[in-house]
Amino acid sequence: MDVKVGTFNVLNLAREGERFYPDEKPYTAGEYARKAAWTAGQLTRMKAHLVGFQEVFHEEALRDVCDRSGQFPGGTVVAPGADGVSGPRLGLATRLPVDEPVTAITDFPPGLDAKVEGLALPVGTFSRPVLRARVVLDPAAGTTTTVFVAHLKSKRPIRDPAAPEHDPREEALGKARALIRRAAEAAALRFLVLQEVVDNARPVIVLGDLNDAARAVTTDIVMGDSPSRFWPRDPEDRRAYWDRLLYSAHELTARRSGRDVSYTHIFNGHYENLDHVLVSQEFYERNPQRIGEVMDLRYLNDHLVDSQVSNERRDRTVSDHAQLVAEIRLS
Repeated sequence: MDVKVGTFNVLNLAREGERFYPDEKPYTAGEYARKAAWTAGQLTRMKAHLVGFQEVFHEEALRDVCDRSGQFPGGTVVAPGADGVSGPRLGLATRLPVDEPVTAITDFPPGLDAKVEGLALPVGTFSRPVLRARVVLDPAAGTTTTVFVAHLKSKRPIRDPAAPEHDPREEALGKARALIRRAAEAAALRFLVLQEVVDNARPVIVLGDLNDAARAVTTDIVMGDSPSRFWPRDPEDRRAYWDRLLYSAHELTARRSGRDVSYTHIFNGHYENLDHVLVSQEFYERNPQRIGEVMDLRYLNDHLVDSQVSNERRDRTVSDHAQLVAEIRLS
């Protein structure tokens, strides 16, 4: 049995006529119609059983595009807190059965404020609450997994509004502030993953816009460290490392195919992989106790525009991110 899971940053999915950012005009009826049609069309192309969404401003709009796609008949479509006034939220759509209610997690788990050498993470909440769901992958076998949908802080600088515009020192500080928040959110997401996977065979899938590459430090924090070839020496200690590790579907499929021509976002001529599907060892091909393995990862990125080589202006009714679909073959 094959199960397809995906991640989709929908870029400011909001109802028509309702302002979603102070400096952004609301969508006209025509713009909303085009955005809903394009988003639904991408969902139809994805053909995923489950999709995690980022940048949802209204749950009603998410339900609308999912209905138009026809991909989730009788399924679950939620975007907790997406009321139009709480900023961008995360969403989930699945035609797989949901074993527990989908929950939004705002506060960091305990333990992230511990000081070492006088340093502690000065952040206590997710800027976009993480979604957690328990999903039944194979009803006949009773196979379930925990799914997290995440959207970590972007590289956009957190600027001091009182500082002069274009001040290079403030630009440096702003990027550092953004990195601190993204690193703190990555560590908090890692804690949530560890609560699920340590000392058990409960599989986990993380879907989301992590706003950095697969081997960036913040993404590495979420995935965890693998043991080296010779360390630790004790087999039980090594197994403990494997138990709590996540694997990038991007890296797994690139290694198998021998090519890497993927990207999910273009900014100022930089082609980047910011969106990810991460899986626990239960879906790792080299694990003899696996319950499945990642067979393929598709990138829907033909709509992305490189502004450095094209005069084409980005249309706000189209996402500025690629959509990812990972195909998992269950054992």
